[in-house]
Amino acid sequence: MKTTPAKCVVEIRSQLRSLRMLDALNQRHFTAGVGRKSNLTKAQLHVLTEAIFFAAYRSYEQFIRNIFILYCCGVQPNRRRLVRPFLKPKTLKHAEELLQSSMPFLEWSSPDSIISRAETYLEDGYPIKDVISANLESLRDFKRIRNHIAHMSKESLAEYLKTVKRHYGTIPLNDNVQDIVY
Repeated sequence: MKTTPAKCVVEIRSQLRSLRMLDALNQRHFTAGVGRKSNLTKAQLHVLTEAIFFAAYRSYEQFIRNIFILYCCGVQPNRRRLVRPFLKPKTLKHAEELLQSSMPFLEWSSPDSIISRAETYLEDGYPIKDVISANLESLRDFKRIRNHIAHMSKESLAEYLKTVKRHYGTIPLNDNVQDIVY
């Protein structure tokens, strides 16, 4: 784990930059030029795109976890307002153990859970609550997409299609609704 919030930011930016570059490369391999055959099938591109999205989401979850634990240990961001944690852990590992308590694992994919946790462990939820709240709908949409990639259930498909419709105004025309994702 990085030891400062700034180092965590640098790390996630680097990870996301690498994933964007990989996606751009995949898109170029899929899009054949005039007189050239594509190097990837549509199905292959979908699998690669899902894997990239999943990796990006996992990086986001790890980033939120790391930042949260650092703030609970009293590590301060480069801002004037101080983070005031309610916990007084001895180490980063101890902070995570206190947060986890008797739960089998900590949920970092739900923006609503993160806000609730921030309100519980940080005075006024600052600074986590402000950032997550400002991006709440996008983060919920990302979670819906992640859930559909992970689960492929009727329920996750319904939520995914609502997200697509909200962003595009309609569901793309397609012979098979599943082709939207796969």
